[in-house]
Amino acid sequence: MSQRPQSLAEVAQRGTDLRSFGWEFQDWLHTVRAIRSRTTLQRTLAEEPAILAKKFPEGRISDAWLAAYAEHAATLAGLEAPKWASSTKRILSEPWFSVEAPAERALALRDSPAAFKKRNLFTPKIDLPLRLCAGRPPKTAEEKKRTNAERQRRFRNRRALELEMHRHVGKMIMAEE
Repeated sequence: MSQRPQSLAEVAQRGTDLRSFGWEFQDWLHTVRAIRSRTTLQRTLAEEPAILAKKFPEGRISDAWLAAYAEHAATLAGLEAPKWASSTKRILSEPWFSVEAPAERALALRDSPAAFKKRNLFTPKIDLPLRLCAGRPPKTAEEKKRTNAERQRRFRNRRALELEMHRHVGKMIMAEE
């Protein structure tokens, strides 16, 4: 079983046709669900994906799709969009709709985020499961172990000093009596 793509660049690398691109992209969205820090999100967006226009017939749509998602995710997270996302190679020359019915197309025209509209992509719903947390990024088990060991050392040193002080005070009291 292969690992889910960790970046949009991996999605592009693995996609050999529109169908496999879609699967890889959905797997990347599952990866995004686990991201909790802006730094990690920025890492998944940073590397420029390969241009797919020559790889399969719908490659231009996929190129625009990757750029739109990268910019949209960065905007939602308060990050700067990656430079590669603004490439003119990632803008469609004609509008593309993810839906066919006229009423749905009207909704897509209205509801598509700006990052998609500027690339001529129109879709009524964007699946972007960002759940970033405020504060520090999560620590690895090894980092937690080191932090806890250091905390225990400091605690033991304080207790040893307190005990030594009490012994010293006790000896002074005994000497006065």
